[in-house]
Amino acid sequence: MGMSIRQIVGSAIALLVIALIMPLALGTISSAGSLNVTVGDTTDTFENLADPAVVTLLTILLPIVAVVGLILAFVPNRSD
Repeated sequence: MGMSIRQIVGSAIALLVIALIMPLALGTISSAGSLNVTVGDTTDTFENLADPAVVTLLTILLPIVAVVGLILAFVPNRSD
């Protein structure tokens, strides 16, 4: 069966919003390692204060999971 006009317009608007927001979000997340963090009287970069596994998770794995989730959201679900 075909898609209705409501589904087509909804998909187009969703893709437009994602195309605008996703690059900004990925750029912000990827620069999280150089973020200045103040803990008590100490100010240092997030990369030096946090565990390397946390930095890797935030800057590498989270954007990959976001893109995979985006792809899976728009893959048609076949229930034949």
